[in-house]
Parts: sequence; structure tokens; C-alpha cells
Amino acid sequence: MKKLKNMIIVLFLISLWSCNKKEEMLVKTEKFEWLAETSGDESCPVEVVQGNFILSDGNTVWIPSGQYLSGNWGASSGTMVVGDDLKKVPERMKITWFSYAENKFYTGDFELPQKKIYDIFKKDYGKSIMPNSSEFKNGFRSLLVGFASQGLVTVWIDGEGSKEIGTYQAHETVDVEWSSFSKNLNRIEVIKNYQKDMLPFVQKEIAEGKISNTYFRNRLKRYHYTVGTNRPDFKIYNYNIPFINNEVISKTNTGLEFLRDTTLGKAVPISMAIFIKDQFAHDLEVRIWIDLLDGKTTDENDHLKDPLEERAFNNQLMDLFKTFFEQNKNVELYIKFNKEIIKSNINKPVYSGKVCLKSAMAELEIPNSKVEVYNAE
Repeated sequence: MKKLKNMIIVLFLISLWSCNKKEEMLVKTEKFEWLAETSGDESCPVEVVQGNFILSDGNTVWIPSGQYLSGNWGASSGTMVVGDDLKKVPERMKITWFSYAENKFYTGDFELPQKKIYDIFKKDYGKSIMPNSSEFKNGFRSLLVGFASQGLVTVWIDGEGSKEIGTYQAHETVDVEWSSFSKNLNRIEVIKNYQKDMLPFVQKEIAEGKISNTYFRNRLKRYHYTVGTNRPDFKIYNYNIPFINNEVISKTNTGLEFLRDTTLGKAVPISMAIFIKDQFAHDLEVRIWIDLLDGKTTDENDHLKDPLEERAFNNQLMDLFKTFFEQNKNVELYIKFNKEIIKSNINKPVYSGKVCLKSAMAELEIPNSKVEVYNAE
């Protein structure tokens, strides 16, 4: 009997080892439809010199190069379709780029969390119905490489929302010959021409030697908190949350458990849409503005194109979170509905609550936050 038990254990371990080996092989060999994309920021424009995602078999997926990347950090500069539609999951990223504000080349060879990327590509996110009644398979379809100043580079996976894969620190390199990078051999002239068109506050930072990536690092910070409401008779059944680190998390891509999770961490949210069944089982859509510049909604602030104003908007919210979490543990971000909830319509929003941070020791109502309640469509 003892020999039989030992034999069963051995067979079980062999089977388990075989399954693990098979999964490890699939992570390295299974193919998915995805593209490589890039992103810069108008406060620190860059140009990729050369970049590749490295696959486990040594083959590569080209990262678009030769473009002047400005715009918004974390937003794609566009897609260049090169190579096969179906590709394996990368295990590393090698990339070199030039920072026009700093007049420096940066380079790095970074190990990527291959299994994490594989799991996100592999997961079934269901299907959506298109306007023409055809079905569309939900999923993630690109790896986006975003550049900030001082050699900071972040990889997001985009598609059914957006998730941060990792952030890495490159180092300055002098191994790139200017003549191989630019047709204009007068480097000083090239840099001067680009920098004179940069944002005034960036030109000031350049002149004072104060270029920093602190703002971007702060946007990437995560805190441990749950999300809920002050109404135990309200049940959240769906949500969509864009975060300040460019992640967009939803029930579809992460599940309802994300709202109660305190292990993975969440960045600072910008706004939220949550869908609730009230005490009468009516479906409600709740649109939440976490913090509003001058009391206006984000849409109303779209005309504020000055990045300094955008930074002021983001910094006031990040500072509020930082201060509260330095002094509190077991924090909940919760929607504090008014006693009487008045429903809004698209032409006449009515505000029916506030957003708060709460712990066992303190509660902070976020200034200028607004909560709009609609009948869910």
C-alpha cells in the first residue's frame, strides 16, 4: 500500500511538472495579434534611434523609430504595421532614443515580465456587438512604449483598456554617432532649432538645468485602497476607471474584485464611471469627477492646453493622495451619496454627492469632486 501511495505521488509530480513545462513553452511560443507603438510628451520630445522587442527564439519585433515624438505621455503617436500579424510574446526590450530637451542619447536592455504579458493577451474578455450587429472580440492589441525625461521609459499594454507592464531606467550613452542620427551635422544648430519651439516652461528648465522626471514618476505611484460607496444597499456591477498613470481598468479587463483588492495597488484615479443596482434594483450610471480644476469638469477644461495647467490639475490631486496615505492605512475611496439623490440628464447634470478618502482615523472630502447619477441605458 505504501509503495502504491508513493507511486501515485511520483506520477502526480511528473504530471504537474509536465503541465508546468507545457505552460512555460506556450508562454514563449504562442502567438497573438499585436503591434508595437510609441509615445512621447511635449514637455520632453524624443526620437527613437533603434528599438526592438526580443522574442524567446531570438527573433525581434520592430519598435517604430525615426519619428519626433511629442504629444501626450502614454498616448500612441500612431501605428506602423510591419511584419506578421501574429507574434510571440517578447521577453526583453532593447531600445535607444534621443532626448531633444536634454540633448542626450539614452539606451537600455530590459527584461520584460513575459508571463504577465502572455496572461493578459491570452485571457478571454468576451465579445462586443458592433453598430452593424457584427461581433467583435475584446482584447489587448498593442505594446506601447512611452518616454519621459532622464531616461525613464514605461511599457503599457493597450486594447481593452490599458495596463502598465513595467517602468524602466535607461542610461545615457555616447556610443551613437550624431552623423548616423541626423543629416544635419551641426548638432548645436539642430538642438537650438528644436528647443526654441518647445514649451516656455521647458525652455526655462533647460536654461536652468532643472529638467526632471519627478512629475512622471509621481503619476506612476500606486496606493493601496478599496473603492466603494456609503450606501450598503447599492451594489456595484460594472465600472470603468481611467488613472493618472494612463491605465484604464474595468470589470471587463480585471473583474469586480479589483475594487476590493489591496495587494496590487492602484494609481490615482482621474474620474470614474460605476454602474449600480439601487435598493429598488434599478440600474444607475454614476459619473464621478475625482477632482476638478476651478470646479469645472474635465470636458470643460479641454480648452486648457497649457501643460502647466494640466500639471497643476494633476499635482493638486497627487499631493492630496500622497498626504492622506502618509498619515493613514486601510484606506477606502468611497462615493458619499447625498441623502436625496436627484438624477441628471445629459443636458442638465445634477450633483448628488462627493468623493472621499476614508480610514479608521480620518475622512477627507476631496474638494471640487462631483457625482452625477443617471438612469443606466
